[in-house]
Amino acid sequence: MNSDETVVEYTNDTAITSFSLGKLGRYTKTTAGKDTLIADKVNGANYKFYIDQVNRQIYNVDSLPTKTRTAAVLATISSKNSSPIFIMNKNCPEKIDSAKYYSSTDSIDFSQPRMVRVYNNSLNAYVTYTVKVNVHQQEGNEFNWQAKAQLNEQLAALSDLKVLALENHIGNHIYVFGKTLGGMKIYKSAASDGNNWAEVTANQTFAAADYQNAVQMGNQLYILSDGKVYASADAATWSLVGEDSQLKQLVGASSKYLYAFTATGIAVSKDNGATWAAQKMDADLSLLPTQNLSMNVSTIASVKNVENVLLLGTRDASYGDTIATLWNHVADYSANASESAWNYIEYDAYQSGKMPMMDQVLVCGADSGFVALGSNGKWYKSKNNGLTWGVDTLVTMPAGFSAATQRFGFCRDKDNFYWVVRNGSVWKGRFNKDGWIKDQTIFE
Repeated sequence: MNSDETVVEYTNDTAITSFSLGKLGRYTKTTAGKDTLIADKVNGANYKFYIDQVNRQIYNVDSLPTKTRTAAVLATISSKNSSPIFIMNKNCPEKIDSAKYYSSTDSIDFSQPRMVRVYNNSLNAYVTYTVKVNVHQQEGNEFNWQAKAQLNEQLAALSDLKVLALENHIGNHIYVFGKTLGGMKIYKSAASDGNNWAEVTANQTFAAADYQNAVQMGNQLYILSDGKVYASADAATWSLVGEDSQLKQLVGASSKYLYAFTATGIAVSKDNGATWAAQKMDADLSLLPTQNLSMNVSTIASVKNVENVLLLGTRDASYGDTIATLWNHVADYSANASESAWNYIEYDAYQSGKMPMMDQVLVCGADSGFVALGSNGKWYKSKNNGLTWGVDTLVTMPAGFSAATQRFGFCRDKDNFYWVVRNGSVWKGRFNKDGWIKDQTIFE
């Protein structure tokens, strides 16, 4: 070999190392109701594609918006050692002679999964990937209700009720604690069902009014009865976990603490109901709600081990209130954290965003902030920890709910479904986006 000759060695190793899309058009409706395409409406660079090198799959976890046009898309594809890339023919993806050499300036039809092949620089070995561009088939902000049990006689017999969602080793269930002339009743249904409800027989005797003392925390249900705190995993077998004669009503829970009313204010248990301690309040005891009590929490994105706790309810009609009563509190689970006081949310006379006074209003958690359901059939939302509220027009209550006047129960389960029980009828619903499943993004 002549010493002046250049020797080029080619590697057999090859792979696609990155993948992204350019701008895409999106179909929308004209004022006349006809479909029209708006060019460059969706920026593909905002949707990350993941490469599974083991299974040779390329896909986006966050789907493109509904009605995005993927039939002609510019893609940026990079390969190891700048190896040549071919876009296989969608009608005969195994034949290289019908494939097209990849160019970043040529559009590709990704309306169906496409095979992309990358060769090594010697062109004697290749790897084939399947590229799938995911597009949402539903509008994320559409809220859909599912009618479950309708005019269930057992549920309809409850003069008042509380609905709780619980997931643990027994399963994922919805529980209804209700008041009747014959005492407290408990019913349950699998969260995957909702049509069939079975009565639960408790191993303890509870007073009819104890339904309002039922709360869920972690993988347990808790209830207060005559100063005694009980816990259960199935609402049937209850174990005594604490006792304090000062406790008047078990109000709710954060993810780790239980909260109860006493004659002097609010008490907290940080050991699953075993012991209780009074908490500070920044306003007078008379400003605490006494009816329609509900409590929920929201996380603080920028702070770990901290939750915002919101207490919502109403006071006796004799006070002449025109708005609901709200208190908030910060639960800090950090070691040696200082104890925060409960804060009464006070409004100026002309301040907007106040929760109106109603016969009943209950609060639930949401992905961001809180939501509340009123007996007036309106769905409220708050993104500032309950300080201000607005009607969410994206949620329309089922006709059966709005036509009824009876008391109702309201909760949210682990799958982001909201459950409503009223006058023997049951509904569950959620925003479409809350049901979307994300694909794997970490590959080992």
